[in-house]
Amino acid sequence: MIGYFTRTRDMLGTRIRQALQDYGAVYDGVSSDLGRDAANRLEEYTSRGKMLRGGLVILGYDLFNGNGVAAQATRDSSGSQAALLAGAAMELFQSGLLAHDDIMDRDRVRRGAATMHVGYEHMLERGRYDDPPHHGEALAICVGDLAYFAAFQLLTEMPVAASRTVQAVHIAARELCVVGIAQMQDVANGAARPHSMNPFRDAPTDPSEEDILRLYRYKTGRYTFSLPLALGCTIAGGSDEDRLALEEAGEELGILFQLKDDELGLFADEKVLGKPVGADIRENKKTIFRHRLLARADAETRTRLDAMFGNHETGAAEVEFVRGQLELLGIRAEINAMMQARATAAVARIERLLGTAQSEPVQAFTELVEFSLERRS
Repeated sequence: MIGYFTRTRDMLGTRIRQALQDYGAVYDGVSSDLGRDAANRLEEYTSRGKMLRGGLVILGYDLFNGNGVAAQATRDSSGSQAALLAGAAMELFQSGLLAHDDIMDRDRVRRGAATMHVGYEHMLERGRYDDPPHHGEALAICVGDLAYFAAFQLLTEMPVAASRTVQAVHIAARELCVVGIAQMQDVANGAARPHSMNPFRDAPTDPSEEDILRLYRYKTGRYTFSLPLALGCTIAGGSDEDRLALEEAGEELGILFQLKDDELGLFADEKVLGKPVGADIRENKKTIFRHRLLARADAETRTRLDAMFGNHETGAAEVEFVRGQLELLGIRAEINAMMQARATAAVARIERLLGTAQSEPVQAFTELVEFSLERRS
């Protein structure tokens, strides 16, 4: 992990733990069974992540402030504390989305441990409760909601001018609505089958490559990179021009990040990745890899592939077959080239800003681009 984000991760972890301890005391007054336990589970779940998005809030702030939060020297200033709170909020937003995403994707492992709903399922099984799988999912949905509301509570506690707080909350709410719609499209894409008819409009059910890239922009790009960078810029008092430039750079990095996620979902080491490889095939995720593969496969291969995508019984042998075809047809190499082009564009979008910022955040952004290209999980 990049040194800058290792430092911000430690700071964010401490701040999240403090906040959820305080909030958990309130929740405990509502339910001594579930209140504090939910806060503890949320803190533990969040702490297992890289906390990249929270670190990006701090980076967005540090690009406008010399010593910055990560350098520690000014971390007690109101602006630095606000950036830290907003970064913690960003990580709670992420935990809420992941808790729900794991249910939608039927994932039982996240970050090398049980997903939120599986953790509750196991608790209910031990207590001999009725229908643990269903009620475990229901409880995890509630914890995901709790994460969102706790995150917004953190944003309201930022020690900055009210106008900046309002702008930050507005930006966060807008982008979360957008990612929600993009997630819905992703779910609908995954549910479509060869015989399906689009019930929403007169259009094919299988998305075009342009449609897929649009989904990547709004489901991953803007939420993972544009939103946190924009929050940091807003808290620092950056101009609208600078904020929009950061958002554009974030979109490029986000598309790169999603393309890399797709690659890792097919080619990664499961032990390093922390979740099953091949899940996108079983869930019939409409990725660029899938789109190009199905478009180029010969008739016999296409028949075999159609039997694998969307089949929850697809196993290691089928995943290996898909990998082989992606290599054979040159698709993996093409998508690696796409990722490199996005990395170059991200740096170009904020070249002027990088030319005026202090060396530490500039180096962190440069290393982030390299990390996005080379990461293994």
